[in-house]
Amino acid sequence: MKSLLRTVGVVLLLAAIADLAAGAPASDILTKKFDFPSPVQWKVGEIEVSLIGVSWGPANSPEMISKGPQDINVQKPAFYPDRPYVLALNFQAKVPNVLSASVSYASSGLGRVKNVDGDIEAPVQLTAAGFVPFSGLPGVYDIHFNRDSTTEYWDFFPASPDQKEFLFEVFPPGSMFGARPGTAKLSFKIIRKDDGFVIINDAPGTEASCLKFDRTFEGTIGAHTSVKLQLTRQNTTLSGTEQYVRIGTTLWLQGSADSLGTVALEERYPKDVVTGIFKGSFSQGCRVISGLFSKPDGSRLQPFEFREARTSDQPAQDPPASKP
Repeated sequence: MKSLLRTVGVVLLLAAIADLAAGAPASDILTKKFDFPSPVQWKVGEIEVSLIGVSWGPANSPEMISKGPQDINVQKPAFYPDRPYVLALNFQAKVPNVLSASVSYASSGLGRVKNVDGDIEAPVQLTAAGFVPFSGLPGVYDIHFNRDSTTEYWDFFPASPDQKEFLFEVFPPGSMFGARPGTAKLSFKIIRKDDGFVIINDAPGTEASCLKFDRTFEGTIGAHTSVKLQLTRQNTTLSGTEQYVRIGTTLWLQGSADSLGTVALEERYPKDVVTGIFKGSFSQGCRVISGLFSKPDGSRLQPFEFREARTSDQPAQDPPASKP
């Protein structure tokens, strides 16, 4: 019995030593992933940037270091004694409807607002030896496309252990370090609360008519299949019904739309069985939906386009072009 207790004690001691050698305990690391739709999105030219994750922890911990680049050669990386923790933001950047991006590097325009004077802190990279700046002048080239139209990356912001709130703004490319208060095209706040994060998004420019509506759309799937939709939107949630004109049976629709106008809808019949998938985007002030339709297994892939149906009191003209 004594031998068994001695063995257990040795195992626990070795585990504790391993935790110390590895850096911070797991309880010091907070991580949250975001499913579609992303809580924060913006565009840099044709590049769509979406927040897909947030992480918090000691800057020298293996969990945080593993999120940074592993093959970077720079001079004088450093950790900051007064800011030993780090907030890491995980983004996806993509150029839709192309095989590969026409640029290799780009600036997201993201910066952290440090104080009421509007001073901006640029994101940095994190390596095993410390923090290092991104390349780029003017601006910070934190987006890197590697012969593809989609990429994922992390932006790091050093912080003190007791910092709870972080205000971020997105500026036009090249203007971050000369930006004046009020010139940002997007602002959002990340708050550490209990064992998670709260995202507060203030996205100016989004039309109220696109965030909430109840509209009828008509159009086709493929060349000849006529379809009529009754679609309701409440912020990011989409719901409604669908009728194939030739058949007349009512199907149900359920899905989401993000702040960039991207749409993902499930066609259901009955309500608990998915019979089709619509993926596309809004345009023309959310009065047009277009994209691709398929069966749940990916078969019968076809393009679709639906336009808002005119009522008798609507003028017979196209709606003005605007952002979704």
